[in-house]
Amino acid sequence: MKFSGLAGTILAFVAVAGCSPHATTGNVNADGAAVAHCGDRRADPAILAAMRESDEALFKALATHSEPDPVVEARKALDAGDYRLAAATTPDGVSTELYGAECRVLGGLKPWMVRAIAYVPDEAAAMGRGPDDKVTDFGRRYNAAVFSDVRYPYADVCRSVEKAGPKPDFSDAATSGIELPFGFAELGPARMSYGLGAAARRGSVYDINVLIRRDHQDVNAPDMFGMTPLAWAIAYHRWPAAEALLRADANPTGAACQTAIDRESPLQVARIMRWSGMIRRLRPLVTEEQFASLRQNPSWDDKSLQELNHALTELKERYAEQLRRQNFSRHNVLFEIDDKGNSVSCKLEPEAEIPEFGEELCGLAVDIVQWAPARDAFGVTVPESAKLLVGFGGK
Repeated sequence: MKFSGLAGTILAFVAVAGCSPHATTGNVNADGAAVAHCGDRRADPAILAAMRESDEALFKALATHSEPDPVVEARKALDAGDYRLAAATTPDGVSTELYGAECRVLGGLKPWMVRAIAYVPDEAAAMGRGPDDKVTDFGRRYNAAVFSDVRYPYADVCRSVEKAGPKPDFSDAATSGIELPFGFAELGPARMSYGLGAAARRGSVYDINVLIRRDHQDVNAPDMFGMTPLAWAIAYHRWPAAEALLRADANPTGAACQTAIDRESPLQVARIMRWSGMIRRLRPLVTEEQFASLRQNPSWDDKSLQELNHALTELKERYAEQLRRQNFSRHNVLFEIDDKGNSVSCKLEPEAEIPEFGEELCGLAVDIVQWAPARDAFGVTVPESAKLLVGFGGK
């Protein structure tokens, strides 16, 4: 293939070792049939159909001149076991705060966790209200009715904004981990009907044993937040509760359709918290491959990569005459990254035909590209190799 003009750009990033830290579990599909084996209530076709029908009826009522009663609608949802809060879809994602509710869910709420009743543009969201006062008032009253109902089992995960208190500061999470990655520390009372997740969050071994032996509740069933009871026990640092669940064959990697690298998997929650004791406890219960998948490779900062592309454009202009005489070729820019995220070495492979060009390119890459360091399976920062793919040449 011939290239017209002088090409030169950073094409892609590939880490030298390890697996991606990002979850690969897909969304539940429309009818739930494809993931029915997951043991996930959100994948039950009948439940999904009923929720879809209820949502469509509510959307229709809100879009017309009728005024649905938020208290009645909240009770209908809770009667059906639907614990989703009213939320707005914004350009930045899903938000319940416009409707007076705050949920402490690491990574934010996903669409299937809420009843999205309106789309709110940036300017309206900034003012704390949606574009339609009727819908906004409905959403706030709906959520207030859900919170006031004793059947709502997630008052320790989601609560009114007035009762939520200051938001947690995760600024030092990169080094020390997240002490409480989900929910609130002030749990409040729980009923047996709230199930294994609520018992796990409170560390109630008695309730856990009763629910397993008497009610035969599935210890590996995820809830509406994708969390299994073991994941909740770990998130709330409840060792005895975690042990009780493990004795009942709770899976350290989570639900049937989760993997060790999913954010909500018990093993990943322990890693996010840097709870090394729990990670060691779970390690013999997973395969070496699953444990190794927890490793994170160095990751680059997007803005710094854009800056490097600009610098490379200027560099190739200075070497334009020489580069035009060589064929376009691709080269790996190989880095050694220390445990602080600093580039300690750089080289091109294969080497550039113009040594001075290769040296300057490496120098720019070391100076400009910012890295988040690699982490081992325990979440501890470690030295690691990484690489960028760059292409340049004129023919």
